[in-house]
Amino acid sequence: MKASGIVKLNLSSKYNKKELEYRENIQQKEEEYDTFEKWCVRLQDGRVDYLKKIIKKLEFSGKILEIGAGSSWFSCQLSKLDSVEQVYCLDFSEKLMIEIVPKVMDLFKANKNKMKRIVGDFYNLDFPEASFDMVVVDAALHHIDDMNTALKEIKKVLKKDGRLVAIREPIIPLFRPSSRKNFGLHERSLGVTEKIYTKSEWTNFFEKSGFSIKFLSIIPEYNLKYKLINLFPFSYLNGYLFAHYIFLANKKL
Repeated sequence: MKASGIVKLNLSSKYNKKELEYRENIQQKEEEYDTFEKWCVRLQDGRVDYLKKIIKKLEFSGKILEIGAGSSWFSCQLSKLDSVEQVYCLDFSEKLMIEIVPKVMDLFKANKNKMKRIVGDFYNLDFPEASFDMVVVDAALHHIDDMNTALKEIKKVLKKDGRLVAIREPIIPLFRPSSRKNFGLHERSLGVTEKIYTKSEWTNFFEKSGFSIKFLSIIPEYNLKYKLINLFPFSYLNGYLFAHYIFLANKKL
């Protein structure tokens, strides 16, 4: 069903109803999000430059689906690449898709002709099998409660040689196991799914769901601290004291 320029899929029974309530009725009243100007500040926190750094090492092309798209800043950037044919940005918040995403498209001068806004959730990717060359995710996999179901849905919609690319996912560094306890405390108190895993745990999720996975070490340069940890010898501590990786997952043949 189409409404306000979006396509609505049926939500599955597995989506987090409390998280949807937070996204649509609470988040935009919080101090960090209560005006679009504040959204702009957050969206210009260095993530776009980080994506440009990633694009120098990875090719994004063909027909792409972004899941858990939120503001869809990632889709907006991909839409401007000549190698990208179409980008479907999917999120379960209809309010975000209608009220925020069009403004973000304008902010980042997206190619609107390439973008399609979809209301739907991780667990019911109601597209024909093998529809997409790539599925991309920005800091959203860790909001999944049933990882096995979600990854199998992703596998279903990817073409035979398709790839999942996930960026900015939280990972527990080897020498900081206690980071799991305090991760996302505010959001969790409001019913939002906020999980953090080790590289080994992430690997197990993907392997069990029929993917092979590689972790590509690309450290952002958001501020002086991040610029320093990009330098030798600090960069060799990636995975030990901090963890910044891109997930590259391919369907097992």
